Amino acid sequence: MSSEDKKKKAAPSPEKKSEGKDAKKKKRKKKKAGPIRKTFTVIGTVLLSLILIAVISVSIIAAALTLYVMQFREGTPIDIDLDSLDLAYTTFIYGEDKDGNEVELAKISRAANRIPVSIERIPRHVRDAFVYVEDERFYEHAGVDWKRTFGAFLNELTGGLIYKSRQGGSTITQQLIKNVSGDDDTSWDRKMREIFRANDLERYRSKDEILEAYLNCVGMGGSANGIQAASLKYFGKDVSELTLAEAACLAAIPKSPERLNPFADREANKERQETVLYAMYKNAAISEQQYEAAVNEELHFRDPEKDKTSNEIQNWYVDMVIRDVTLDLMELYGVEFDEASDMLYNGGYTVYTPIDIEMQEKIEAKYRDYSTFSDSVLSDPPQSAFIVLDYTGNVLAVAGGIGEKAGSNIFNRATMAKRQAGSCFKPLAGYAYSIENNLATWSTIIPDLPIEIPDENNPGKTRKWPTNYSSSSADNVWSGRSYFTFQALQRSLNTASARLVDGAGAPNVFEFVMNKFQISTLNAYDADLSPMSVGALTDGLYLRELVAAYQPFGNGGQYFAPTSYTHVIDPSGEIILQHNYTPIQSISEESAYVMNKLMQTVIEGPNGTGRAAKLENVPVVGKTGTTQDWHDTLFVGCTPDYVSGVWYGYDDNRKVKSGTYYGSAQLWKNIFGEIAEEGKTPQFPECDTVQELYYCSNTGLIASGSCPTGNTGYYKSTNIPPICTKCGGSAAAAVPEVTVPAVTTMSIEPIDIDSLTDELLDDDDE
Repeated sequence: MSSEDKKKKAAPSPEKKSEGKDAKKKKRKKKKAGPIRKTFTVIGTVLLSLILIAVISVSIIAAALTLYVMQFREGTPIDIDLDSLDLAYTTFIYGEDKDGNEVELAKISRAANRIPVSIERIPRHVRDAFVYVEDERFYEHAGVDWKRTFGAFLNELTGGLIYKSRQGGSTITQQLIKNVSGDDDTSWDRKMREIFRANDLERYRSKDEILEAYLNCVGMGGSANGIQAASLKYFGKDVSELTLAEAACLAAIPKSPERLNPFADREANKERQETVLYAMYKNAAISEQQYEAAVNEELHFRDPEKDKTSNEIQNWYVDMVIRDVTLDLMELYGVEFDEASDMLYNGGYTVYTPIDIEMQEKIEAKYRDYSTFSDSVLSDPPQSAFIVLDYTGNVLAVAGGIGEKAGSNIFNRATMAKRQAGSCFKPLAGYAYSIENNLATWSTIIPDLPIEIPDENNPGKTRKWPTNYSSSSADNVWSGRSYFTFQALQRSLNTASARLVDGAGAPNVFEFVMNKFQISTLNAYDADLSPMSVGALTDGLYLRELVAAYQPFGNGGQYFAPTSYTHVIDPSGEIILQHNYTPIQSISEESAYVMNKLMQTVIEGPNGTGRAAKLENVPVVGKTGTTQDWHDTLFVGCTPDYVSGVWYGYDDNRKVKSGTYYGSAQLWKNIFGEIAEEGKTPQFPECDTVQELYYCSNTGLIASGSCPTGNTGYYKSTNIPPICTKCGGSAAAAVPEVTVPAVTTMSIEPIDIDSLTDELLDDDDE
């Protein structure tokens, strides 16, 4: 290769020279561009890193938040059962007037006046008024209106820049949950619980069910809760009768119940009412004409003063009903008294009673008048109670204390006080048992002498018991005379009662009284001679139970459990309590008739302790009772229509001073005499099988032609004494006596009825 060729080979071509120049230029440019690129690269890297960090952080936060929310949901009770919502509904108590019209006696509630009403009874325009002002997308969302929720959230963040007024994000479903759960704090936890519960509730409950519950519990100002209570409070009408304008007026209240209710601020309510109507118009729920007419309609509100009647003191009857229903709810549901009381006050029950409204008013008027009980002004007067039933156990009227009633649900001495019954117990025990079991007749002879009982203070010895009280002597006495059964009861001889019980056996009489007359306060210690003879019971008894036990003496022997209510209905319309009117045949019809006639002599007999109770137009059957040292005085009286009783004494068992009050029989007449005279039944029921026969005034046997007589007695067909032969008659028979040793071994003197005087007992036992 020539040197020239080598030079050519070594020399670059023009193209290569050009490429070299370009490369050098690029290199120079690259050197010049390096710092800028680096800067952008760093910035890009940083931004990318920040984005990645943000994404990762958000993902971590989202994951953590999701985990927290899931755990929060798992730990939060979210199910709301509308069938068992803890809503406080008002309970109503009703009676009937003399024309059979239903009368509201009382409405009771703990704090809220809430009356349940079904969605079917709430007109469409009433529902729409609440829906379109409170939650216009109610029928579209699933419990939470997210648009409204986020709008409310952003409005809070911007300090109200989005909306002029503070906006709430709660739907009707959420408001319902807040109202019924009481979960109303302002934390995010509460809001989350509310959202979960709302979503959950909407999954298994219809919109109508949710709306019904809401309209029944929403606050409507004061104690009124729910649409029905508000309708009655503000307009005095049922919700089904509300006009469009009235519905809008009520729908205006829930936003601020104490400020926007029409009794608080008519102008504010009117302004909000127009907002409600416009919301309905905007959502095509009403036409423009309806809108204009409703805006211009003049509303007529109920007098606010009438709403104050619920704060008045309840009468004695309502007090009794409330306590009785509460006790029966305790038994029905197995709960304590306080819980049962809450159930009654908050349960929205309807209680129906057998009250005689006019009679109740008359009895309470008598008890407000102190002259009913004494003809002089007493500085420290005793107390008293009265109760009257019909012959199927319905309590018709009651009074639990003298004077102005001090409050509602106070101590009622007729139904809550356990007091000694004294001689009022005698007809239920020895007399009724002996007549029922054919151990005695109208004219059985009983000596007024004590029996021998063990002396507790001297073991191995006996003492004479019991004594009788004499108003004419400082000492308790017995006369030594002999008396017929009707005379012994008429005079209320303790000795006669003791002999009857002793002859029958005190445990037998105890079982008889407890089972046949349903005295709940009896206990094992009462199965003894003293309690069954003279009513000295361990714990005493309730006046209501004592009076109810006298029913068989006026209605053919039947006992009906006393009741102050007939039935109780819950908000769903189901009867949850109903009184059972099935009677107990305590004694036979014949025994009841004989006892009735025996006890009439207490009122009409010359020595009857109850003579002051005698009425002009109707017969009275009754018995007085006085306990030791005059701690208690009682009278229980039966007329053909009613059985009633009065108690009088001091709550602390002090002695009632003699002469400072009317006797118990007179008290009964003062309180009830005029009412009893107005009764519709002139006579007690007859018993055709009981025989009215003359008895021998010497022996008590059925009189023969030779017997001194002129008096008649009443005898069961199964226990007619033999004909007397001791006065010259032809029939042979033994003298019927009480089957106790003291009687069978005693020489009984012939009784001259005309010679019997009033020197013995004019009143009752110890």
